[in-house]
Amino acid sequence: MRKQVATLAAIALLTSACASEGTLPRPASGTNPQVILTQEKYAEIAAAAEKDIAAANSSLDAAALGNRVGGPVRAYRTSQLKLESLLGESYNLDPLIVDGQATPVSSGTAFPRTLMTVVPPREGKNLTTLSVWSQDQARSNYQLWADVALFPGVEVPAIVSSLNNSEGFPKVDPAAYAVNPEEVLANYVAYNGTRQPQKIRFQENDPLFKQIADQQDAFVRSLGNLGTATTDFAAGEAGLRGVSTENGGLVIVGEMRYTVRITKTAAGAKLRIGGQIGALHKDSGDNPVLEIDKQGVANYSTTVAFYIPGAGSDTTVRVIGSSEPTLISVENVAQ
Repeated sequence: MRKQVATLAAIALLTSACASEGTLPRPASGTNPQVILTQEKYAEIAAAAEKDIAAANSSLDAAALGNRVGGPVRAYRTSQLKLESLLGESYNLDPLIVDGQATPVSSGTAFPRTLMTVVPPREGKNLTTLSVWSQDQARSNYQLWADVALFPGVEVPAIVSSLNNSEGFPKVDPAAYAVNPEEVLANYVAYNGTRQPQKIRFQENDPLFKQIADQQDAFVRSLGNLGTATTDFAAGEAGLRGVSTENGGLVIVGEMRYTVRITKTAAGAKLRIGGQIGALHKDSGDNPVLEIDKQGVANYSTTVAFYIPGAGSDTTVRVIGSSEPTLISVENVAQ
């Protein structure tokens, strides 16, 4: 997964690697007549989304994303398209890939319904991804909700469909799992904020955790004694999406937002931030710089995937992938 994060010194943090095919969450569904969404219907939905994504990539206009892209992915794709329009060749627009030939795996009959597909590496993306789709209500369209790149070397059991006689996630019994699925994202948010173990424990130093920590540390080093850098974390408001695994576990996905605050503390100091932050603040890619009055605020979004084992298993939760953290908005606070 490409790692590109703006820092005070406009540092780009890049990480690329390939995941082994033997460690991927293979879908185990598709032929049962009781599946909630058929392969043919999914292919139609994916084709419509793919067409709109291509149109938006060409025009760099988020309005072209149409009605098949929603949820967190629409918010961060809108910002990615904006950054591409401002920065051009100096910004690498992350591929947003859907695969109409992939096997759709359904969460069950409960709403919001989740659909997941496994997309192998292609078209400039060197990691396998999970496409996460959501149908929020009975009369709603399925929309692409998140695009999560699996971390290199992850081991995840096969994901499996719940049929039309099962409510499935989110109407599940928390006691059926090693930890309560509804508490996982909040604990991961707290883990990132404190860098300390929480009630629910995660495998240490996963790539997303490390990337965000490295970004904050880079800001601190760049500031020296001229100011401070802090990062606040929060769960997104879109909730969780998830499907079952063949061994009785869950793969769930949720949005995490974080805010970097750069505060000037030295009288007369000049603090300037370029790169993505400067461009989004100025709405221009021409020598983009944010000169901080009192505090510069940069808001980011990412979606995170977790594997939760079934009851009786090790209670450590694995972070198995994430979307590329994306700068959503910038503010210059005067006082």
